[in-house]
Amino acid sequence: MNLLKKGIFAIFILGLIASCETDKLIKPGDEASTGPGLTEITFSSFKATAGPDENGVEDGTYVTVEPLAIGVDGYDVDFGNGGELVTIEPGGSASYDYPNDVEVATYTITVTAKSNVLESVVKTQDIEVEHEVTAVSSAPDSPTKGLEEVLVIYSNGIEYDGSFISYRYKAAGVDFTNGDAQQGEVTMESGNKVMQYSRLSEEVGASIAMDQIVVADAFGSGVAATHLYLDVHSDFAKGVDKLKLTLVNGDTEYDYTVDLMDGEWISMDLDLASDFSEPVVQFDEIKLELGAEGMAEDAATLNVDNVFLHKPITSVILNGDFDAKTDHWRFTTFTDGTTTPFGSSSDGSWTNYDGTPNGSKTPGAKWTASQSGGYLQSSGSRYAYQALKLLPNTEYVLEYEYAIKSDDANDPIGGRSIVGLVLDEHYIDGADAVKNVSSNLVNHVGTIAEGKFSDTRGTKVLLPFTTNDSGEIAVMFYAVTSVDAWIDNVKVYQE
Repeated sequence: MNLLKKGIFAIFILGLIASCETDKLIKPGDEASTGPGLTEITFSSFKATAGPDENGVEDGTYVTVEPLAIGVDGYDVDFGNGGELVTIEPGGSASYDYPNDVEVATYTITVTAKSNVLESVVKTQDIEVEHEVTAVSSAPDSPTKGLEEVLVIYSNGIEYDGSFISYRYKAAGVDFTNGDAQQGEVTMESGNKVMQYSRLSEEVGASIAMDQIVVADAFGSGVAATHLYLDVHSDFAKGVDKLKLTLVNGDTEYDYTVDLMDGEWISMDLDLASDFSEPVVQFDEIKLELGAEGMAEDAATLNVDNVFLHKPITSVILNGDFDAKTDHWRFTTFTDGTTTPFGSSSDGSWTNYDGTPNGSKTPGAKWTASQSGGYLQSSGSRYAYQALKLLPNTEYVLEYEYAIKSDDANDPIGGRSIVGLVLDEHYIDGADAVKNVSSNLVNHVGTIAEGKFSDTRGTKVLLPFTTNDSGEIAVMFYAVTSVDAWIDNVKVYQE
């Protein structure tokens, strides 16, 4: 018996003694025959509050019920989710961890106040439980793929010198909310963002939709992507342990299943030709689902970062005719400078890329006086750069055409010129390449200034060179000029 009931019982005994002393008897019916002084349970209320669970995790699903009543011997608590009744003593509380498989749900909590001698009293209360998703606390390493080799779907880009450099080529029409899974995003202290998909199950999946990607032309006509890369992470206690990844092209689905690692980021670099159920031709959707026989726990959350298509560093010059303007010709970054490589121009060579006459001008790359480099280096200087991966210790030729205006102007020291060269390594920062410009395998300073390209004007340059032990070289161009200058039809091929 609790203290409150003992106090009431004591009052009853004192009253009985007093009545005997005055010869006044309590009549039958003046008190309940089933209880000492109480005729019914007084059940004022109960409160239900969300808080941290036994492990200190607070995700909105752990609810504690505290009833308040007089004349009870205990309570039965039904948390309204089909579980067993929880019985507690007077003054106690009961807690329940609701399943975190939906974002928001309404439950009816029923508390029955019970007594051994009095009639039970029932109270109900509807509560709305917001099932929160635990934010991921880690992020994968920054990607190392170069900006020119990546078609990004989701990523902050390359981390360099304390900040992120965004990828230049991006998939169009991306929709991260295409599936039924709950979607969110977490920002790390570094500024890196991580996508979170939750409530995954056998019936509920995540989906990223986009404009259709043709693998063979992902980076432009005839420039194919070879791999799909993504970083994924899951804590099994609140996530999934197996992932099915599917690329969707209408009725055709290319799938791949992987076992995840508990609490660890894993990097998936999937060969589009061989790793999926069949070679991937094109797709417009990426589905992320619970893998067959996999387990989905709690919020069933999958964390995703750095989703992109990529290709190997090229072995042939891309966009050597400049039809695609500045594509494939930029440095990743340029300290105190610009990554813009040149100005696009319609005053290029009158010769097609295959060497046949065009009969009129074609697109080209253009420099003006204010964009000059060399000893005229400034924050506005422009340098065209393209990294190549060639056969080691092999003889190649760099070929291109150039033209320089013949207009009167105050010429720089040494005269107006177009400089073409082959660097002995790859560079991330254009400023480093400019500092090491003398470390080249071959170079040419073109000084013929006869005017812009025409059917009779334009100078062809052939520069033989031998690759280094790694085969990792880069082609670079810049102008030192007081007037407009152009290059066109850039090629690298074996001798």
